[in-house]
Amino acid sequence: MKMISRTALALLATAALSGSVLAQDMKKVAISTIVEVPALVETKEGVLKGLADKGFVEGKNLEIDYQNANGNMPTQQQIAKKFVGDNPDVIVPITTPTSQAMIATTDTIPVVFTTVTDPLKAKLIPQYEKPGGNVTGVSDAAPIKQQLELMRELVPDLKTIGFVYNPGLDNAIATLEELKKQAEPLGISVVESASPTTNEVALATKKLIGKVEAVYIPNDTTVVAALEAIVKIGEDVDLPIFAGETGAVARGVIGSVGLDYVELGRITGHIAARVLNGEKAGDIDAVIAYQVLTEFKVAINKKAAAAMGVELPEAVLARATEIIE
Repeated sequence: MKMISRTALALLATAALSGSVLAQDMKKVAISTIVEVPALVETKEGVLKGLADKGFVEGKNLEIDYQNANGNMPTQQQIAKKFVGDNPDVIVPITTPTSQAMIATTDTIPVVFTTVTDPLKAKLIPQYEKPGGNVTGVSDAAPIKQQLELMRELVPDLKTIGFVYNPGLDNAIATLEELKKQAEPLGISVVESASPTTNEVALATKKLIGKVEAVYIPNDTTVVAALEAIVKIGEDVDLPIFAGETGAVARGVIGSVGLDYVELGRITGHIAARVLNGEKAGDIDAVIAYQVLTEFKVAINKKAAAAMGVELPEAVLARATEIIE
C-alpha cells in the first residue's frame, strides 16, 4: 500500500474545509405563490433582483426553492409543510392566502410576505412598525391617491364614485376604506354596490347608473372575473370605468395607476437580505409599497375612453407608461 504524503493529506483537508465553508455560506430562500399571473411572476423576479442587489446571487451563494400551488389551497398547505421541513433561512410567500398558509405552519422560520393588500386584516402582523415574531413583509395596497388624481383629470366633474365589490373579501373592504379616506378631502363621495358573487356583478354595476360620474373596480377577484360585463355597461351608458390594477386596462377599462411589481419584489428582496444578514424579521418594519416607490405605472386605453365618452388630455398621455390604442 502506498503511503499518502502529508502534503496530499493537507490538500484533502483544505478541500474538505473549503467545501464545508461554502456549504455554510450558501443561504436558502423558499418562495411560493398560490398561482402564477403576470404581476406575481414579476414579483418573484423582483425578489431575486433585490437579493442580488444585496449580494445574494442564485447559484453562487443562494439556493432558491420556488413552488407554485396552481390555485389549489390544499397544495399550498402541503408546500408550507414542505418548506418547514426543509428549514430554509427565509420563506417569501407571494399573495395573502400563501402568506396565511406559511405563517400558520411556522412561528420560528423567518417569513417575509409580499403582494398582500392588507396584512393587518389578513392577521399576518399586528402592526407595520416592528411587527414582532417571525414575520414582516410588503403590502401591495393600491396607490389610491394617485388613482383618484387620474380619475379627476379624466372626469373633471367627478363628485361621486361607484365602487363594486364583494363584501366578503378583506382586501376589497380595505380598499373601500382607503378610497373613502382619500376621496373625502377632495369632496368626492363613494357609493357602494355589493356583489357577493360574480353572477351579480352586472346588476351591481347597473344599480350605479345615474348615481355616479365614474366607477372604480378594486383588485377583487369576484368582481374582476366579470370585468368585461362592467365595461360593456360603461360603454352603453357613457359611464367611465377605472380599475385598481393596470392589467385591467387591456380588458377595457379607461385607465389605472398601479405598482411596478418588479420594484415591489425588489423591496421584498432587500428585506429578505436583511434577515439573511442576521436581523430578526419581527424587528424590521413592514412596508406599504406605494409609500416608498417614487414611480408608478400609468396605463391608458384610448379605445375605452372614446367608447365611454372621455377625452384624454395630452398631459395624461405624455406620462402614460402604457397606451392601448
